[in-house]
Amino acid sequence: MGSTTSAKWSGWRSRIVEIPGAGGGKPVLLEFRAGLTTSFSLSTVREGPYHQRAHDTLVTIGRTGPSHIVLPADCTALAIRRVVAGSEGASGLGRWKVRIVDSDALPQLPSRTAQGNGTQTFGYFSPKPYFEYAPVVHYDFIDSPGTIIYTPADGGKQLIRSTSAVDQKGSLRLPQHGYVTLSEHGKWRISVT
Repeated sequence: MGSTTSAKWSGWRSRIVEIPGAGGGKPVLLEFRAGLTTSFSLSTVREGPYHQRAHDTLVTIGRTGPSHIVLPADCTALAIRRVVAGSEGASGLGRWKVRIVDSDALPQLPSRTAQGNGTQTFGYFSPKPYFEYAPVVHYDFIDSPGTIIYTPADGGKQLIRSTSAVDQKGSLRLPQHGYVTLSEHGKWRISVT
C-alpha cells in the first residue's frame, strides 16, 4: 500500500472538496481533523445530470483527533459543513483538515471486543478460511444512537445503518473485504464472530 498520499486540504468555512481519483470505482480513504470545540457534518457528493450534485450525510465529527472515513466509490467530492449551535451561529474554534490516506493508516477490525468513541474506521482484509466465510460485526452504541457504515473495498454499494433509541445494538455481516465505520458522539463497543 505505501505511504500517505500528499493531497491535503484545510479551511475554516464550509465547502466542497473535490477529491482527485475519487469516483473511479474504488473507495477513497480520508483522515479528517476537526478544530477545538467544533463539530462538522461530512456528506458525500455525487455528480448528477446537468451539473446537479446529490449530497448524502455520511458522519458528524466533533473531536480534535484524527477520524478516518471512507468516501464511497461513486462519489467525486466531500462536502464539509460546520455545525452551527444555537441561534447566534457560534460553532466553536479551529479549522478543519482533511487528507487522503492509504489503508495502512487504518486499524484492522479487532478480533476481540473493542470499544471507543467518536468516529472510527476499521479495515477488514483477513484471509478467509473458506470462500463463503463472512464475519459478523456485533455493535453496541452505548450512550446514544449512532451509525455503522460498511464499504466494500472493491467499490460495491455502501451500506449505512443508522440506529435509534430502540435498536442501538445489532449485527452486520461482512460478505467481502472492506471498511467498517462507527460514528457516534458517545461510546461504542464492537466484537467480531
